[in-house]
Amino acid sequence: MKRVFAAVAGALFLAACSQNEADARQSTDSEFTDAERAEISEIARDYILQNPEIIEEALIELQRRARARELDAYVAQIASNSDAIFDDPRDPSIGDDNAEIVIVEFMDYKCGYCRIANRWVEAAIDEHGDRIRVVFKEYPILGEESREAARAALAALRQGDDLYLEFHSTMIQASGPLPSSRIDSFAEAAGIDVAQMREDMNDPAIEAHLEDVYRLGRMLGADGTPFFIVDGTPIPGANMEALNTALDAALEG
Repeated sequence: MKRVFAAVAGALFLAACSQNEADARQSTDSEFTDAERAEISEIARDYILQNPEIIEEALIELQRRARARELDAYVAQIASNSDAIFDDPRDPSIGDDNAEIVIVEFMDYKCGYCRIANRWVEAAIDEHGDRIRVVFKEYPILGEESREAARAALAALRQGDDLYLEFHSTMIQASGPLPSSRIDSFAEAAGIDVAQMREDMNDPAIEAHLEDVYRLGRMLGADGTPFFIVDGTPIPGANMEALNTALDAALEG
């Protein structure tokens, strides 16, 4: 009888087990007779009916473990692709090249959440500019206007970092459509030679850069924007609390 109750205890928490744990549990199933298995099933069923919250607890535990595995996978991918993520010389950035903390943002100019997240980026630079560097990954996934804006931004970068940053800031804060005429207007206001920008936008190297960033983002699981990497910690979305927590931990470390 003791082993029956031990098996019941295991059955009740099986939903929260990993696959390996489940396989191990199943391997012992043959040790029980048909009558014992029926008894185990009945006891487990009665207990669950009397304590249905155990199902919710098991599901929460499953989700926690799934998130932990996902985070581990992200961190491993980041570590194995660190040069492409943090040190691609083609990427625009702001801050000291030798800063102790690097923040990477995969962003899209048509993304409303990127507009919100940009306020956090600017605040972080204002407050900790001597300790952080922010790398912008042009990641246009929201249509043709997004892609044209990204090509324009990378073309503008060739005219100078400051001009790029002014152009970038204007476009990321803009809401609504981004047709060619509006992109050109923003570029002109930032002091960019629009004709030169348009010519450079046709350079295959810019398209190749965007494709490289896209492949990198997909490999890292960036299926939306913004997608941040703060000192090696992946943070999807404009999650200000998570961003502040990660940055504070990096600054304190």
